[in-house]
Amino acid sequence: MLQRFFLLAFLLASGSLLGCLPTTSEAAFVGGREEIRCEGVWPVCQGKYAGCQLDEAHFVGGTFPSSRKVLVETTDGDWMIKVLLFLDPDVGPRFPGTETEISWYEPGCSDQYRWQMSLDNATTGDLFERAGRDNVFEIERAVIEPGDHLIEIYSDATSRYLMRIEINKRQR
Repeated sequence: MLQRFFLLAFLLASGSLLGCLPTTSEAAFVGGREEIRCEGVWPVCQGKYAGCQLDEAHFVGGTFPSSRKVLVETTDGDWMIKVLLFLDPDVGPRFPGTETEISWYEPGCSDQYRWQMSLDNATTGDLFERAGRDNVFEIERAVIEPGDHLIEIYSDATSRYLMRIEINKRQR
């Protein structure tokens, strides 16, 4: 009887310890990052606002269809800003939509770099197909000026998502 008690106690303790490890693709995507609310109003340039400043230690959540605007800061040099979206497979309904667009702006909105996926252009597939089996859609763009870069994301897909960014020195 005492052995069963210790076995049960061990199994319960092991289960609670395992609960602390990233066991889902969502937990793996988030890693040690902290979620932030992105509901502020940060003026960026004439008529454009961001909801928050996003860095590599944080992530934001949301639902499509919608748009999301964040600021990403860089220092001197050429940088690649990668946008990563975890498209939650467990929250439904999910619909791929017909249009997804991501824009990166240089500070002060002096230049805009746009990526677009729609049924009308040459980029084939849908957001979920592009995300693949791990449900992570990612795309990056080079920026060259130091400062706050506005990143705008819009999609008419239907999905819950988590978003994070990676900033890497551009390799030449």
